[in-house]
Amino acid sequence: MSSVAETRTARKRREAQEAKARKRSNSKFDLRGRADALGDVARNHPGPIIAVVVVVLVIAMLYGPTRNYYVAWRSGQDLQAYYTALAEQNEALMNDVERLTSQEGIEDEARRRGLIKEDETGVVVEGLPDDELARLLEDIELEDTRPWYIKALDVVFFYSRDSWQ
Repeated sequence: MSSVAETRTARKRREAQEAKARKRSNSKFDLRGRADALGDVARNHPGPIIAVVVVVLVIAMLYGPTRNYYVAWRSGQDLQAYYTALAEQNEALMNDVERLTSQEGIEDEARRRGLIKEDETGVVVEGLPDDELARLLEDIELEDTRPWYIKALDVVFFYSRDSWQ
């Protein structure tokens, strides 16, 4: 009698699998069938699944410290670029100071501002370029020269240049 029960059980199992196969062939996307297949893969190959889970956990745990390091490194780069621009601006201002300490420089600056000597005739010319000193004192705009991978990492680690200003 046990062999008859086993054959009935085996037959019912086979019929159920055939019904699942027919159902899968009738529908384009069978979520339950795919989930069963993934479950079978997970049961048959636990090593790779465990390895993937461990890698994901390690990445999740290291993201915070890595982000902090990256933000500090990028802030240092941006501050260095800002410092370089300020140093160039300072150098230009020092050149102006040197120029203005000479007699010719003082006269040139006075003429540029519209002053004249007693024996000279003044002329007003419109349309001259803006004051060079005012141009030097404008806010420094840093050019974006970052390579593509730095731009991608800035997105991954949510870095913004405004974070250090």
